[in-house]
Amino acid sequence: MINRLEIHTTWNGLVQAWKAVWQASDQPERWRAFTPHCDRLLALARQQGLNDLEAAVMPLLDLLARNPSPGEAEKAALDRLLPGVFAVVRDIWTDSARRNIGLRSTEEETMPLVVMFARSADSVRELLLQMEHYGYLFRVFTDFRLGLQTAVTQRAAAVVIELPETGVDANVAPLIEEVNRYGLKWFALSERGDFPLRLQAVRHSAQGFFVTPLPINALVDAVDPLAYKAKDEPYRVLVLDDSATVLATIEKTLAQFPNIHVRTLRHPAMVLESLLDFSPDVLLLDFHMDGCNGLEVAKIIRQNKAFESIPIVYLTSETSEAVQIEAMRHGGDDFLTKPISQTQLANTVVSKSERYRGLRRLMVEDSLTGLYNHVKTKALLQQAILLADREKLPVSYAIIDIDHFKRVNDTYGHTVGDKVIKTLARFLKQRLRRADVVGRYGGEEFVVVLYNSTPSAAMEKIEHIRDAFGRVAHPYDDGVFHTTFSAGVAHYPAYPTMMELMVAADDALYASKRAGRNCVTLAELSRAG
Repeated sequence: MINRLEIHTTWNGLVQAWKAVWQASDQPERWRAFTPHCDRLLALARQQGLNDLEAAVMPLLDLLARNPSPGEAEKAALDRLLPGVFAVVRDIWTDSARRNIGLRSTEEETMPLVVMFARSADSVRELLLQMEHYGYLFRVFTDFRLGLQTAVTQRAAAVVIELPETGVDANVAPLIEEVNRYGLKWFALSERGDFPLRLQAVRHSAQGFFVTPLPINALVDAVDPLAYKAKDEPYRVLVLDDSATVLATIEKTLAQFPNIHVRTLRHPAMVLESLLDFSPDVLLLDFHMDGCNGLEVAKIIRQNKAFESIPIVYLTSETSEAVQIEAMRHGGDDFLTKPISQTQLANTVVSKSERYRGLRRLMVEDSLTGLYNHVKTKALLQQAILLADREKLPVSYAIIDIDHFKRVNDTYGHTVGDKVIKTLARFLKQRLRRADVVGRYGGEEFVVVLYNSTPSAAMEKIEHIRDAFGRVAHPYDDGVFHTTFSAGVAHYPAYPTMMELMVAADDALYASKRAGRNCVTLAELSRAG
């Protein structure tokens, strides 16, 4: 039987000894303290028949045996070998950890893990339950070593460490040091919230500070950005210039930046089609071209409402201030004078793109939830239907309404009501596919567009979210409460136009309300009745 804990403990001892060698490789006694850990790890590998581990450790001992007085060269060589040993030890431990920490399903294995170190597991059992409703695995440990191993091998999204009244004392400091050494993000939890204690936590690299009782919403809001890191799409740059040399130069310059995607164009007649197809964040436009100039092209672009806010940056050798002012009056945003500095080109592209995306977000996002607003959601629904018609695929559309929301506001206050809305928005974003459209229609009403989703698949997904949302405990000053939602689902092509689809889903929603709320109704069934 493999004693994985002993292997991992031996490895940890080896790492600590290696840190001492690294700091002063010219001191023989540090090398002498390091070698026994390698010997012990090799012995364990041979005792337990771990051939991969033996193969990984042997080069370390061979190197040490060939060099009785090791120094900087040996330190560098060993530093290249140790990551391979760690990879084997990690695999050995992970194989055990997946069985020992109680993973229950494939779905749970994909859920982000939050590890908490607490003096008593009983005090946070309700928190454990609620975090799982929010889509997190939440593990509580009173044993420092086992909890750290779980956090490291399962690569926890975040760690919460309960601090004693004395703050970061000799008992908790080694844990924090190890958490930081492994690159884990941690949050402090304490019964006190005074400035000196918060300062201690910050000086030990805490990401945040919570005062007991730990508020579930605050913890989720803090951990979400770590567990679900937003991945922005590359900036899209369209370049229109009739010079192949200029296009090649710009393309080569911007190709150095992985977050910039470039499309080039030599013929002005294709610009509207390219704007529609490519959806650029910025247009670099040559001011002097054969047959027309950039000012005329900009006027044509600005006459199209869909493109009226795209930044236009002129590429020109024109130095006349009067000409530049006239060009800016007719839709231009900036000038880059040829020959163009690479740094200036990259900075202009990024700054204009960031500003454009920021403005676009303000135009299409709901300020409270960050979901798409009513207008944008309808536009995306229409696009989904058009695409589904071409590709002969189904689209499901759901309207979701929080049950008795006025009662929530009247009983617990509008601030708590806003938190309920944000919680449901988060549930929808995290539990649906990235390709699905989630929007807030206003008030307590949400809509979901599920492309290439059959009615049965959509019903199953919305039912799953409804069930999970109903188990969430929403905190208020005097305790917690639960709430639910009702939903109606309709699908294309059963309802072939956007208006028919929206009306059918709305009718199905009201059928759910008539049925007693806290349920999901498919439009076909509601119409049949």
